[in-house]
Amino acid sequence: MKRIMVCTKPMMGLAVALVAIMTVCGHAGNVVAEMPTYTEVAPLSHAAKPRVTWHRTLRSGWQEARRRNVPMVIYISTDHCVYCDAMKRDTWSNETVEQRVSQDFVAILLTPQENEATLGRIDVAAYPTTLIGVPEGKIVGHRTGYQPAAALHKFLSEALKR
Repeated sequence: MKRIMVCTKPMMGLAVALVAIMTVCGHAGNVVAEMPTYTEVAPLSHAAKPRVTWHRTLRSGWQEARRRNVPMVIYISTDHCVYCDAMKRDTWSNETVEQRVSQDFVAILLTPQENEATLGRIDVAAYPTTLIGVPEGKIVGHRTGYQPAAALHKFLSEALKR
């Protein structure tokens, strides 16, 4: 059923549009979204959360790894992968993981959608796959599947010992 509403007052038009959007969203699987709650504003002296710079090609990441002389953590993901999304949400956004990766590694994110030629040369058995490579161009660590933060920390520690 289509309804067309015409409003002459701008704010009333906005209210009608919001109601229409909420009505349409309510029929799309009855998804309930909650507003985030206000917790506390961090003081100005609070250090910013470390950010990982993800290289989107193996070539650019490898060049950076050789320049800095640090290993590479290569995360191979794909679209519509529940475990890939969970690892991005839970593991890669973990503050201690972000800090460690940004300091000790060069991070590279590869997807078949963006890196078809590169991934055609790598045997990817399942998604997600996490590899550790050294600046000399050798893969020294390999994990397949979802890795929680604690398991990833252990994997990164093992790679740094090599």
